[in-house]
Amino acid sequence: MTSSSHVWRVFGLLGAVATTGFLAQQLLRPESFGELGPYRADAVQEIMDLEVVHQGKEVCGECHEAIHHAHAKDIHFRVPCEDCHGPGQAHVKYHKNNDPLVSRAQATMPREYTLEGCLFCHRKLAARPRSFAQIDPGEHYEFLRVNKPETRCIECHSPHEPLFLVEEVSKARIHPVILECEGCHDAQPQKDHRTVPDHPAIFICRDCHPAVAKDFAKRTHSFLRCTACHTFYRETETSGRILKNGDRRFCLLCHEDKPFKDKESMPQIAYADHLAKMAKVMRRDPDILDQDATMCLACHFDFIHDNKLMKTLEEHEP
Repeated sequence: MTSSSHVWRVFGLLGAVATTGFLAQQLLRPESFGELGPYRADAVQEIMDLEVVHQGKEVCGECHEAIHHAHAKDIHFRVPCEDCHGPGQAHVKYHKNNDPLVSRAQATMPREYTLEGCLFCHRKLAARPRSFAQIDPGEHYEFLRVNKPETRCIECHSPHEPLFLVEEVSKARIHPVILECEGCHDAQPQKDHRTVPDHPAIFICRDCHPAVAKDFAKRTHSFLRCTACHTFYRETETSGRILKNGDRRFCLLCHEDKPFKDKESMPQIAYADHLAKMAKVMRRDPDILDQDATMCLACHFDFIHDNKLMKTLEEHEP
C-alpha cells in the first residue's frame, strides 16, 4: 500500500462523530434521566400535573343519578360513560364549577346515535368470543323481522340498560363457563359431544339441566339458544355469572309492536293497550300492575318452560 492517508481520514471522521455525539449527550441529557430507569424521572410528575380530562362514572353519577343507577345495574356496568359520550372535562367545569372560560357549546357532550358507535364493540367478528354479544346487522334484522334497514339500535336497546336486568350483574349466580357447539361448528351437530371419541371436554347447558333442556325442546321458544335469555357474563377463564332476563322490557325487545317490524312474523303487542286489557281480566289497577317488572312471565312462562317442572327443580336445589 503506497498511501494510508485515506484510511486515517475515515477513522478521523468517525472519531469526530463519536466525540461530537458524546459531548452532545452530556450537554443535552436531562438531569433526572436514569434516576428511575432509562427515561426522565421528571416526566412522571409532569404527567401527574396535567389536567384530568376523563372524569369517571362516579362524577357523572353525582348529577345523573337515575341513569347512573340503571347503568351500574346492567350489563354495561363496566363501560365508562365517557367511552360513548366523550371526555367530560369541559362539561363538569361548566355545570359544576361554573368556569367562565368554558362556553355552553364546549360543555355539551355528544349524545347523537351512530350505528358504528354500537358496532365498534358489537360487530360480529371471528376473533371475538361467542359469549360476547355480537351481531351481523343484516342477520340480526332478518331474525327480528325488522323491515327497515335504517332502524336505529336504540329503538329497542337502551345503551344504559341493554338487557333490562331485574337484579344487578354482581348479584347474579356464579356459573361455570358455557361452551356451545356452534362456537366451533358451523351448525348444531347431530351427535352428543360425549359420544364422540376424543372430543375435548366441554360444558353445555343440557349436561347439568337435562330435564329443562328436554322440556324446552317442546316449547315455543325452542328455536332460541338458552343464552338468548339466560345471558352469560364471563368473569374468568372458568366461571362467570348467569343472568335471568325476566324484566318485561326484555320480552318487549322482540314482542313489542313497532312500525319497523313485520307484524306477521311473531306475536307483537301494543304494550299500553295490552296492559289495560290484562288489568281488567286480572281485576288489578293498571298502574300497580305496570310496576311489576316480571308481569309478562306471570302469564306467559309456559311458552318458555314448564312452570311445575321449574318449581320442582327449585325445591330440590341445594
